[in-house]
Amino acid sequence: MRPEGPEPPGDQREPTTPTGSAGPAARGVQDIDRLRRARLTKVLIALGIVVILLIFITSNSQGVKVHFVFFTRRPPLIWVMFACAVLGGIVGYLIGKPGKQITLRRPKRNDGSGGSSD
Repeated sequence: MRPEGPEPPGDQREPTTPTGSAGPAARGVQDIDRLRRARLTKVLIALGIVVILLIFITSNSQGVKVHFVFFTRRPPLIWVMFACAVLGGIVGYLIGKPGKQITLRRPKRNDGSGGSSD
C-alpha cells in the first residue's frame, strides 16, 4: 500500500495519452511523412526507368525492316521501340487493373463452433 501524500521526486510519472502511445496528431504526422517518402521513392524509381528507356531508345535510332500484317516498312527503330513500350504499358495496366476479384475458396464461416466444418 502506498502512503498518502506527495510522491518523491524520482517517482513522478510523465502524463500519458489515454492510449499509452504517441498522440493522434503525432501519429498523423508520422503517417504523412511515411507516405511522402514512399511517393518520393516511387517517383525516383519511375524517373530512373524513364531515363534508361530514353537512353536506350536514342542510341538505337537507325532504320529497321518491320513486317506488318499486310505490308513491310522501314521505320526508325526509335519509333518501333516507343510503340512497343506504350503498348506494353497499356497491356500491363489493363492486366493489373483492380477489378472484381474471383475467389476460388468458400469463405470461412464464423459460427463459433471452434471446430472444422469438414
